[in-house]
Amino acid sequence: MRKSRTRLLSAAVLVTLAALAAGCRIGGGEGGEIRAAFEEAAPKPTWWDNVSTKGIKIETYADLMAYWQNDEREEHQFFKAAYEAIQRHPMDDDLVVNAINLMPNDDSAYPHTVTMLEFAMDHYFDYDRPLDNYLGKAGDTMAGIARQLANIYNGGSDYGYTIALVEKLINLRENEVNDQLLELITLEYAEALHSFGRTDDAIVALQTAIDRYDGDWEQKLSEQLRRYQRKRR
Repeated sequence: MRKSRTRLLSAAVLVTLAALAAGCRIGGGEGGEIRAAFEEAAPKPTWWDNVSTKGIKIETYADLMAYWQNDEREEHQFFKAAYEAIQRHPMDDDLVVNAINLMPNDDSAYPHTVTMLEFAMDHYFDYDRPLDNYLGKAGDTMAGIARQLANIYNGGSDYGYTIALVEKLINLRENEVNDQLLELITLEYAEALHSFGRTDDAIVALQTAIDRYDGDWEQKLSEQLRRYQRKRR
């Protein structure tokens, strides 16, 4: 029988998935516990010693976002600087969660992206991002992490994981997420439902998103809807 993943689920991931199903947040604990849990979920990449962050100090959420927008940084410098910032400030939720959300963009080949994102989803599901100078909503960072996970799960044919994750997000935080993200997440959700043999539910999800959300992805939603409707006939 083919395994749906190329790796076995760790005990930490099983705890994460149990938390998702229960709809609860695992307590943060002291800084050392959070730091250790993060380092276990996100081991340092193999290139670590070849990338210098000398002179780069991310100490706050504002520092993180400023450095993310720095066009002069070299490959993987953001990932390493953000990782080191999490190690120094594990109790700063704004820094930790937003760093994890952005880090995969600086190393798309990082082999522990799933467990790193699951760590964030596990510990910070109800996190609200700062809204100063931001036009979105408080739940957008967690929705962004959920979208990344759903995309990876679908890519690995782990459709049940996508369905459980997205349904939790929609049930508990839909009103706290902007419509653009909700439309993009619905595309992943519908793909998971369809691939899981629930095409009728996928059609309902897409039609609901088209009717309810006011984002820029309605054409993509409509295309996917028509594709599934044709397959149902």
